[in-house]
Amino acid sequence: MIMTENHADLFADKVEARNLQLAIQHSSDIITRVTNEGIALYVSPSCLPMLGYTQQEFYKSSLYTYCHPNDRDLLREAFAELDFLPHKRVTFRFRHHEGHYLWLEANFSVINEDKEMMGIIRDMTQRIIMEEEILETQEKYRFLVEYSKDTIGMVTQKGIWTYINNEGKKLFGFTSSKEIIGTSLHDYAPSSEHSTLDDFLQTKQSVNFELNLIRTDSQTRKAEVQLIPTTFKNRKVYQIIIKDVTGQKKTEEKLQNAEKLSVVGQLAAGIAHEIRNPLTAIKGFTQLLNEERQGDFADVILTELERIEDIVNDLLVLAKPQITEMEETNLITVVKSVITLLNSQAVMGNIMIELTQAQCSFNVKCERDKIKQVLINIIKNSIEAMPMGGKINVDIRQDNNFVIISVEDEGIGIPEERLAKLGEPFYSTKEKGTGLGIMICKKIIKNHGGNLYIHSKENEGTTVRVTLPLV
Repeated sequence: MIMTENHADLFADKVEARNLQLAIQHSSDIITRVTNEGIALYVSPSCLPMLGYTQQEFYKSSLYTYCHPNDRDLLREAFAELDFLPHKRVTFRFRHHEGHYLWLEANFSVINEDKEMMGIIRDMTQRIIMEEEILETQEKYRFLVEYSKDTIGMVTQKGIWTYINNEGKKLFGFTSSKEIIGTSLHDYAPSSEHSTLDDFLQTKQSVNFELNLIRTDSQTRKAEVQLIPTTFKNRKVYQIIIKDVTGQKKTEEKLQNAEKLSVVGQLAAGIAHEIRNPLTAIKGFTQLLNEERQGDFADVILTELERIEDIVNDLLVLAKPQITEMEETNLITVVKSVITLLNSQAVMGNIMIELTQAQCSFNVKCERDKIKQVLINIIKNSIEAMPMGGKINVDIRQDNNFVIISVEDEGIGIPEERLAKLGEPFYSTKEKGTGLGIMICKKIIKNHGGNLYIHSKENEGTTVRVTLPLV
């Protein structure tokens, strides 16, 4: 049988209709046909899984019956606009068969000479809830940023400000936070710190560092800066958090000076004893010179005088404020001078301090007097921990790019429950201690890029390890 052209067209129409029917039957979206008044003339089977209604329950019912009361006018306006628009999209809430409401998005198109509409409806509840949660999170974050006591902002990878919160205008001395937008972070840092700042900006990793900031009124503030790499509007930027620690630094400096004075007072007896010995030698040799008029003892006198000078200089370093400048220093010489300073106190306590070193030079960049202060504190603690005498081993070795100074004593040790609290302000294992010594020591070493660790076992002794980066 030969199929005519009309038969072929009819067959194609039937196939197309069948495919369309299958698509409607299996669509996850609801396909509906409604009148201008919103009466459902047809609804696809997906209304049951989406809304909980069968096709029979929905047939001849009004969309307004199930629409949320606050959204009915919105739906009416959408139907009214279809009088002069061929298509209309509207989002509204619709009551589920179980009583709760869903967010639906409907696309309506006019058919049958403007008397009826075809609608495609999909469930948008999860997306809208997620959008609301995102907006809520953004609002909370904005609130936290705007009312934070720290300066929070965004800078480009070259340090250009693109956003800053209101706290930033107080830190930098602006009348409006908008004044800083477009300027560079370098504009508010001393030129001597620009290269260091560039290094941190180029790491493209989360970093923390200290920076001096110059306000618009030329005042200098000390700040702790945190750079966190992130992406904003498809652009790689840094979130920057700046904490003004000027007051904190002044407090730390006062604590360090107070600790120095405390150390000076405690060392007074040892210093007096250490000075008395060379003075006795000078006095004796001077008497011999007077009696025999011989000059062979002059070298001895000069040596002893130099020893006195070194001891007095060490005392002065502790007693008076020093200019804080980092300089390359051989750590061996610093350790030896501290051992010399404390040796008399150790001898009076029947304690021997022994130094072992892997090599003769370990160069670090440091504030010499601050490192001395740390070592004096550590070794003095070891001396006080051995009332019955004993031995203190001071060992200096290299580990990769760091030098490790270990001070090991044979003292009474520290109980495990107290060890975890060492370094906290006003917590001390000593009866009259303030707990500030170890806290200050840890801070000094941290400022030098190192760490301080304490390991102790009761009745066996304590080991303190200080790590510092080598030059």
